Formats: sequence, C-alpha cells, structure tokens
Amino acid sequence: GTIIVKRNLTQTDEFTLPKTDAGTDRVIYLIQPAIDALRNQAQLTRLGRQFEVEVKLREYGQSVIQPCTFVFSPQCVKRGPRTGYHYAVNSINKIWAPIIKRAGIRYRNAYQSRHTYACWSLSAGANPNFIATQMGHTDAQMVYKVYGKWMSEKSAEQVSLLNQALSRYAPSLPQSMVAAQ
Repeated sequence: GTIIVKRNLTQTDEFTLPKTDAGTDRVIYLIQPAIDALRNQAQLTRLGRQFEVEVKLREYGQSVIQPCTFVFSPQCVKRGPRTGYHYAVNSINKIWAPIIKRAGIRYRNAYQSRHTYACWSLSAGANPNFIATQMGHTDAQMVYKVYGKWMSEKSAEQVSLLNQALSRYAPSLPQSMVAAQ
C-alpha cells in the first residue's frame, strides 16, 4: 500500500503544500503493520464527511480549495460544537506521553519516531535512497550524514547478494564452453 503526501497542516492551522518539491505528491510505501493500522482506522472514519479545505500555494497570496476526508478525526471520540473535523498539529503532544507509558517503552518525543524508522530501516539493510524518498529528502545525502553510523557494512551479506545476482549475468564458464554444452 501507499500514501500520497499532498499537503501539510501548519502550527497556524493552515494547509500548505509540502515545503520542498521532493515532498510534493510524495509517495510513501507502507509496511504491513501500518497498512493494518490504517485499515482498522478506516472502519471508524472512511464514511466520514468530506470537507473543503483551503490549501495555501507557494506563490504569495495564492490558494486552492481541495476536498478532504480525514483518516483521523477528533469527532470519532468526542462530539460537540468545539470539536473540529481534523486534529491540530500539537494534538499528538497531549496524548504521546501516556501512550508511551502504557506501551512500557522509554520516553522519546513523537518526532524521534521518524529517526527510529530511518535507523531501523538502515539496520535492516534498506536502500538509503529509498529511505530518503520515504522521508521527503531530495537525495540520500541527509540520510548518509545523519544516519551513516547505523549503516553497517554487512560485507559478507553484500558479497553473497552480489554473487547471487551477478551469477545470472556473468557465467562462470567461457561462452564457447557454455555453447558447447
């Protein structure tokens, strides 16, 4: 599954385009636990009301109206005249610490989950260019700079991978002997 990032919500409660061209209409590939969580969430919100939101463009004073059906809505848990149709940027900060405590893990702020994703992905052998794209960076330089220490060389694994892949293209026998067989 994938998600396409088309807009951001700012601290001033405005919808804007992502800050870099690399982030505009960025496709994020989801791992299975994320797909499962979003499917569960869809049970609550997929039939929710569609809202028209104003999205500020990069050109000063320019904006467009876009339809949105929010995946996460405060109206699922609380109804009332002051309940908005989307969460505010800092909403996560109000519930993050209790969630971390209930999960029984060491406290880290919510933004650090981005770093955790990058480190775990690199440790698992993911391609730095793929991770850079997932995180909205224009290239892998930032990944190498910030997370380089998490990229183990895994030399034996790399040699095995190359042997397996290249053996299909580079035969171990000369062409004349292969043709004679």
